[in-house]
Amino acid sequence: MLVLAAAVVVAAAGITAVVLSSPAAGPAAKPCDIPSSVPERPVPATTAPGGGGIEVAEKGVSSTGLASMGAVLRNTSNHIAYRTKAKLNVSLILDGIRQSLDGSQLTMEIPIVLPGQQVGLGRPLINLNANDKVASADVDVQTTTWLPSGALGAFTPPADTYESTSRATASPPADAIRYRETSTNCRALATRRTAVIFRDATGAIVGGDLVPPDGKGNPAGTTQQPPASPSCSPGERSTWIVPLQNIPHRTDDHRTVLYSYCDLNTPPTDINNTF
Repeated sequence: MLVLAAAVVVAAAGITAVVLSSPAAGPAAKPCDIPSSVPERPVPATTAPGGGGIEVAEKGVSSTGLASMGAVLRNTSNHIAYRTKAKLNVSLILDGIRQSLDGSQLTMEIPIVLPGQQVGLGRPLINLNANDKVASADVDVQTTTWLPSGALGAFTPPADTYESTSRATASPPADAIRYRETSTNCRALATRRTAVIFRDATGAIVGGDLVPPDGKGNPAGTTQQPPASPSCSPGERSTWIVPLQNIPHRTDDHRTVLYSYCDLNTPPTDINNTF
């Protein structure tokens, strides 16, 4: 039997969604109301319409070896923050001289932060020797596009549940972190990496990273199994990341937290993919 599908374009407040419907789908079928895109109008992320904004809830660094920084941002407004840019501002003391760390990799973009939601971000910083240290570390919350609640339809952030950590006696990157990602969204979204936050036994942040999910190939010394489906697609999968550094030695593995960065689409230039 021939089944015909009709494309329906819905436009509301500048948001465009493409919905496929089929006469054979039956009355129980529901269209997917997650838009394919929204207009970007970047404004300060710290001040939302009606009050609140994006604030830094936590931050922390690892201070030995290949140092890294992790932070957790929180949306205290009743609006959705779309494509929030934030930069790590880090000052170092290298051989007794204080200087600022710079580089494009220190600026990142969180695709979606719902009202009341917390999302992590992190990056490796620099390789430190015995005479070096991180003097200060902060997060410069820059811009976002504020959307009214409900503008993204039934979008919900995927739930990431830590499973295990495998450490390999090889040059980094070699360690692997396995986790379970569950998405209840009605369509596949664009993955823009996965953030990982490392914590010590007290719960304090001791570093972080932002790396591609669904590790390509197996890290040396481990036997990782490929995911059942790509990150940010509907359903559940067990997948893994390979941090760009050795996991900080003070990390309490079971306190590791992961955040899948799922977007409506992939931007022409993704600032999260600097390395």
